[in-house]
Amino acid sequence: MKVNHWAPDVIQRDDGKFVMYYSGEANNYGSHHCVGVAVSNGTSPLGPYIPEDKPLACPHKHGGAIDPSPFRDSDGTLYVVYKGDGNSVGHGGNCNNSKKPLVSVPILLQELKSDGITPVGEPVKILDIDDTDGPLVEAPDILLTEDGTYYLFFSSHCYVSLGYNVKYAYSKSLKGPYVRADRPLLQTGDWGLEAPGGATVSTDGSKIVFHANCGQFRCMWSAAIDIRSNNNTIVMSKLVVDQESNSTKSTGNS
Repeated sequence: MKVNHWAPDVIQRDDGKFVMYYSGEANNYGSHHCVGVAVSNGTSPLGPYIPEDKPLACPHKHGGAIDPSPFRDSDGTLYVVYKGDGNSVGHGGNCNNSKKPLVSVPILLQELKSDGITPVGEPVKILDIDDTDGPLVEAPDILLTEDGTYYLFFSSHCYVSLGYNVKYAYSKSLKGPYVRADRPLLQTGDWGLEAPGGATVSTDGSKIVFHANCGQFRCMWSAAIDIRSNNNTIVMSKLVVDQESNSTKSTGNS
C-alpha cells in the first residue's frame, strides 16, 4: 500500500497514541484499494505515523475496501466502519456499477482490540445499496447520541455526478438493523449545494463537515445540526464554506 492514498481518519486509543485508518492502493491487486492502518510514534495526532505491514481489511475478490472511519462505543470498544468497494468490480456504467446485475456494495463494521489494529471476529454488514442509491454507498460515519441511538451517515450515487448526496440511517443497536431516513440529509439544490458528500459528524452530534462542488474543485463545508430524538430527524443550520480547502478537483476520488 504505497501509492494513491486517501480518506484518512484518526482516533486516540487508551495509551494516548493515535491510530490512523486510510484507503491505500493494494500492492498486488491492480487498482483495488485496502484499508490501511498506522500508529503514531508518540501521543501527538500530528505523528509521525508508522504504517502496519499488513492492511486491516482487503477483500480484493470483492473489489477491496475504502473509506474507513473509527468509532468508539459507549463501553470503550473500538470499531472501524468502511465501504466494501464492490462497484470497482461491477459490470460497467455509472461508477462502474449501473449495469445489471448490480454488485453488492456493503458498509461493513469491524470490531477491534484495544490496540486499534487487530480485528476481532469477522466484519458485519450493516447496510448495502438499495434502489435509491444508484451504483454505490460509501463514506460511512457513525454517531452515538445520548439517548442510545446510533446514526450511520453515508453517501450514495456516483461522486462525479450531481446525484451524489449525504444520507443517514438509525438503529438502537450498533450492528443494526438500520432504518433509513425518508430523504437525504443533503443533496444537490439544498443550500445551493452541488453534489455534497463525504460527511463526518462531531462526536457530540452538534456539527457536520462535508465536501461539495466549488467551481471545478471540491470545497469543505460545515454546518450546525440538531438531532431530534423523538422522530430521528436532523435539522441543519449555519452553513459555512472553507474556501481555503478548494484544492481537490471535483473529478477526483471522494
